[in-house]
Amino acid sequence: MKRWSIFSGLICMLIAYTAEAQSADPLRFVRWTVGDITAVPQATLTVRTGLTLGVAAGGILAVSHFDRSLSGEAKKFADSTAPRMRRVLHEVGNANIIRPMAAIVFVGSLTSGDIYFQDAAFTSLESIVLANLLTNALKLVVGRARPHADLGPNSLKPFGGDRSFPSGHATTVFAVTTPWVLYYPGIASGALFVLGVGTAVVRMADEYHWFSDVLGGALIGFGTGYLLSRRHQRLAGGPQLGLSANRISLTWTI
Repeated sequence: MKRWSIFSGLICMLIAYTAEAQSADPLRFVRWTVGDITAVPQATLTVRTGLTLGVAAGGILAVSHFDRSLSGEAKKFADSTAPRMRRVLHEVGNANIIRPMAAIVFVGSLTSGDIYFQDAAFTSLESIVLANLLTNALKLVVGRARPHADLGPNSLKPFGGDRSFPSGHATTVFAVTTPWVLYYPGIASGALFVLGVGTAVVRMADEYHWFSDVLGGALIGFGTGYLLSRRHQRLAGGPQLGLSANRISLTWTI
């Protein structure tokens, strides 16, 4: 019994020490980025993810039939919003503003000594970059006309048209907020999604996007933030102790 207690204590000390060392290593962000380049695309090739993407694509296609009517509703809502608030909601999704801000937050987090905060800040920054790359690629491929062009929601000109689908602003705001919500779950962090909804409504009201555009952008931003957050949280966990009826296993996630 005494030997078992000593053995258990050593295992717990090893787990705590290794997890702390792994989490505090500043080079982890380089390793995560390199690993994410292959891990994120591979995650989309699973059956579960494939079904999720299929449902999302089907949902976007389905709601596109209501783009005109939903744009009208967005205008009614936005008209009741103060002009200053509308400008704020526009800028919240502006990648040229949010990306540098996210970078500043990450660099600042490195001086805080809070490992968990550092991980969240890095994940948020990487999420924006990757989500924006995907969205910009889709914009080019789809070539959908914006509402203010008066060409209708079905006007597509691949590789040569406008870039309405998906919404870059919706992508950005959901990509930057999702990791914070997942790292610090709660009502306060969940309220960040309200900013995303507000940005989406304003972009529709000002005829920059159809509803299906902002929905597509929101799904890309959320999906990217979700995949990266779960992966980074798992990698930062250090060694994991597995117990069964007849054995004890100690594994590291690298």
